[in-house]
Amino acid sequence: MENITVNDNIRIEKVQSALIKKGFQTVVLNSNKEVKDFINTYVPDQCTVGLGDSITTCKLNVRNILYAKGSNIFYSWDGSENYNRSMDTFDTLIRPDYYLTRINALTTDGEILMKDYSRKIALDSNFPANVFAFAGLNRVVDKFEKKDSIKKYAVIKEKPEQCKFTVALLPFLDY
Repeated sequence: MENITVNDNIRIEKVQSALIKKGFQTVVLNSNKEVKDFINTYVPDQCTVGLGDSITTCKLNVRNILYAKGSNIFYSWDGSENYNRSMDTFDTLIRPDYYLTRINALTTDGEILMKDYSRKIALDSNFPANVFAFAGLNRVVDKFEKKDSIKKYAVIKEKPEQCKFTVALLPFLDY
């Protein structure tokens, strides 16, 4: 695990404060074990879970943690390069009660860019009941770059209504 600097702690506090002001819940998890304990505590056994397009969740073994809990898992990504769809394009009407994914970018002002959600689903506020989004400090930026992805994907500026949205900051993560 990489040592957390004073600047990292200041950045974490700034991001947490901004997110809390916008209605998000936050947690800082400092190891893989803390991630596993968090999931085991806050995701009920044998529930329906969506798992996003996320190398982060793969490296954190989130799928294995959920399988051990007996979760019914729906994927928005099957691991192949040509298969990547957002949560609003599932073929069935089943929507998970819990959705675990990563944040693609997070500003120090508390705005979140997520490629798992299209702009439409974000505008319609059609999120699962509980979202747990993981972000290493490498995902924290002062502002989003002006790229096409900002026009295409969801920029979440405040907690969606009727959704418990928790941002898990992972200072030990560098991918």
